Amino acid sequence: MPRLARRGENRDTLARLVRHPIKGGAKGRVMTIKKVSFKTDGYPCAGLLYDEAEIQKQVAERVSEDHAKLLLLCQHYGIQEGPVMFYQLALTLARELHPEPKKRGRKSKWTFMNMGALVVEVERLVKPADQAYGVEWACNQLAKREPWTTFLETKGSGTLGPDPAEALRQIYYEFRVTGWADVSRKAFRMYEYEGDIEKWDSMIADVVKNWPAK
Repeated sequence: MPRLARRGENRDTLARLVRHPIKGGAKGRVMTIKKVSFKTDGYPCAGLLYDEAEIQKQVAERVSEDHAKLLLLCQHYGIQEGPVMFYQLALTLARELHPEPKKRGRKSKWTFMNMGALVVEVERLVKPADQAYGVEWACNQLAKREPWTTFLETKGSGTLGPDPAEALRQIYYEFRVTGWADVSRKAFRMYEYEGDIEKWDSMIADVVKNWPAK
């Protein structure tokens, strides 16, 4: 298997792509956001023309170039480097290419980001071995805490019923099995592994308070 470029190497590759011409043309061309393009013929595979070492070299070069282009797109869309940056890029591009028809009325404050945050925060409180500290109890606790208290008090957030805790409970059960919920869990585990829970809590407060993402 080809060796994937390390983070520092990807940044170096990105810098070269932005500042210098790309090989392959007589005059070359500067990599700008308007000229970012990806090959559609897949990665090279073994054949009569190349041996295994050459194939691995070509695949590694293609992986490095594709990764650098993805980083450039993230930079263009203002997506910060992090564990879910490429998911956020995919979602941004999907929304741009396939926007949902605009609906009349007030926009809901529930987004993928704060619903994912809710799933994680509920599961942080739940104690599986004690039925008294289940999802309902956790939602009651969150409904009394910031930033959720202020969020639930604003229009467009508690649309599922007059009880704030019940609104959180319903959102949790509807969203907990989604792919974005899994992404949020993995992101939390990374912060937890690195011993940076305070940074996670600060990020969650910002996500809940500053909706929707602009």
